[in-house]
Amino acid sequence: MRKGWFLISLATLLLAACSTEQPSRTKAPPLQPIYSGPVKDIPGTEPKYEPINPSTNRDYTVNGKTYRIIRNPGNYSETGLATWYGKEASGNRTATGEIFDPDALTAAHPTLPLPSYVRVTNLANHRQIVVRVNDRGPYTAGRIIDLSEAAANRLNISANSKVRVDFIKVAPDGTLTGPGTIGTRVAKQSFALPPRPDINMGIAAPPTSMHNIAEPASQTPTQFSAASEGKSNAAAPSANSGGLLGAPQPLVAGVLEDSEPTTATTAPASAAVTSPTTTIGQATGVQTWCKSAQWAKRRVSASEC
Repeated sequence: MRKGWFLISLATLLLAACSTEQPSRTKAPPLQPIYSGPVKDIPGTEPKYEPINPSTNRDYTVNGKTYRIIRNPGNYSETGLATWYGKEASGNRTATGEIFDPDALTAAHPTLPLPSYVRVTNLANHRQIVVRVNDRGPYTAGRIIDLSEAAANRLNISANSKVRVDFIKVAPDGTLTGPGTIGTRVAKQSFALPPRPDINMGIAAPPTSMHNIAEPASQTPTQFSAASEGKSNAAAPSANSGGLLGAPQPLVAGVLEDSEPTTATTAPASAAVTSPTTTIGQATGVQTWCKSAQWAKRRVSASEC
């Protein structure tokens, strides 16, 4: 009998030793892969740190289905169909108590913390945008996100568009991590006014059009005759009388200032100019007559002596 009790006690001790709870090992979340490729700017709302609203981050039930809030969405990434809602919901209150604006880049998600930020990629055209999640939904099977009208238009979403939703985690110091930050960043929007013009710099004159430049009029050679020369000599003032303010005036073409005969210049073959032979001949005759008169005058003076 004692031997039986001894065996029972020994068996109890062995069972107690085997049933001792081992310390549970919790798996650490996988680390975000290091990305060293190119980074491109995409449109969207710039993520900023916002405290989680406790009243909107509790598990809830809709239409008999329970939705459990994701407590650690740091590596959340999901692919599925997207829907969008617009003017018909304008003015309604979102889950965070904000007034819904269809023109804002916002979205609704059934289980992500509120508020939060995600990057949405349209897998059909590879367009991407960053939106702020501030509402709950959709509650249709297969639909993973409900976009505002403005966000859907940016992505060119249709009724059966397949998208990928990547979470963006914002630290209190503004540091961004998560799959929604790999390879992209939100383009900065600058609202700065353009620089004021410098009034010290002169206004540059507009360039003159080539069509406004007047071409010099073609010079047509003038044909001289004895009759026209006589009229010109009578009408033109002499070189010694001067013109305006007593300035000397040039002689008419064809009239020689000295008594030496001048050889007529032949016009180039390319220009059709008539040589003024009549004028030159007349001028030569006048010079010859003048020389004869001077010679006769000298003879008369010599004979008188």
